[in-house]
Amino acid sequence: MLAAAALVTLSAGWVLLALGVEPVPTWFYVVTWYPILVLADEFVHAATGQGRLLRGPRRVASLFGWSATIWLVFEVANFRLQNWYYVFLPAAGVERWIGILVSFATVVPAVVLAERTLAAVGVGRAWRTRPLAFDPRHRLGVMLLGAIGLGLTFVWPRVFFPLTWGAVWLVADPVVHRRHPQWSLLADAERGDWGRIGRLMLGGLGIGVLWEGLNFFARGQWIYTVPWLEYVKVFEMPPLGFLGFPFFALEAWALYHLLCSLGLATPAVAGTSPPRSHGGRQASWLAAAVFVVAALAGMERWTISSTTPRLRDAPDLTAAEVQQLRESGYSSVFRLAAAAAPALAERAGVKPSVAMQATDWARLVTLRGIGSAHAQTLATIGVRTVCSLARQTAGGLWNALRAAQEHRRDGRSPVRPVPAEVQIWIAAARRECADRYTVPISNATIAEAH
Repeated sequence: MLAAAALVTLSAGWVLLALGVEPVPTWFYVVTWYPILVLADEFVHAATGQGRLLRGPRRVASLFGWSATIWLVFEVANFRLQNWYYVFLPAAGVERWIGILVSFATVVPAVVLAERTLAAVGVGRAWRTRPLAFDPRHRLGVMLLGAIGLGLTFVWPRVFFPLTWGAVWLVADPVVHRRHPQWSLLADAERGDWGRIGRLMLGGLGIGVLWEGLNFFARGQWIYTVPWLEYVKVFEMPPLGFLGFPFFALEAWALYHLLCSLGLATPAVAGTSPPRSHGGRQASWLAAAVFVVAALAGMERWTISSTTPRLRDAPDLTAAEVQQLRESGYSSVFRLAAAAAPALAERAGVKPSVAMQATDWARLVTLRGIGSAHAQTLATIGVRTVCSLARQTAGGLWNALRAAQEHRRDGRSPVRPVPAEVQIWIAAARRECADRYTVPISNATIAEAH
């Protein structure tokens, strides 16, 4: 019954996405990913008889709650790395924050279920080598190596950003190894048993591909700005970027079971129970809540670039014209962007010039997550259409935007857009206007902004 409900929900998500029925396009990732997790859990249970992971309020609350907290650690790291940002999230702050947390809550369950699914079909059962010698000095050396990797990442992020995906595991897992070896991946290697490590890495790659695929079709999505790798992408991810997912899976496992070893989380491993917490779970949840709020506030400033555009945000439309468009079925800015101006004028009963302004604005606003606020700033420097954006250079446009934003009402210096984000806009605009304007995109364009 649960599997059937998950299949229905998953199918409905794709149908409602195709029809553009909100809030499904914005939250498509959430709408589809949760059913996939349920299906994986049901498959493992049916194939092995193993207890379901997503059962029991204590385990579910622990997995999903700490999962959101764990991923927010990487979001905070991204304030420095600037490797991705978010676009077209809901304009309402409460909905935006709840949606973010519900999305991030799936990370650890996905990693665990991917490993369980591969184990259920026999992957890694014979992946054994001779046991490895591993003593406290080795643990310290591994932790030191991870700490050096993290240090390099934050000091020189443009060069060492890949070390983010792996260094955290090297810091966390030695602690798990010392406190509770049954959950430690280093202990697996010490015994010469590489099955769980291999399954986590393969599963991490698999769920990474699924994450990126669902994100590609979602309206509210993340966009990568990875140095040197911007010109070839699979979905939104540069191909080499997929190599980070296997190592991230090790990190997610290690961080969650670090919390388990401290008695703060409920283990995902069957037949084990956490030690008693010395500091108390209530204090840990309070500290996590404070961190979560601070991290979300940081995301608002550093990584959320745009929210869902609304028709009333159009600067050149009167209230009466907005009402005419809505009554004609064009309440969605995304639908407006797909309309032909002559047909829009006839159907909505507005002047052809108004229809042209409206469609030009909508196409600019919906291009690669630009959004209403950035479109308004672009308009102040004379960029009002996609094709006028295509005629810009990244360095020149970014400098102009910075100058236009210097006197913000809140008194804070602008963070977005970053130079790489401007490059993404211009590249998309040039593709959109390829029949009218063609300019080769070179690595030098982004260098102008540095």
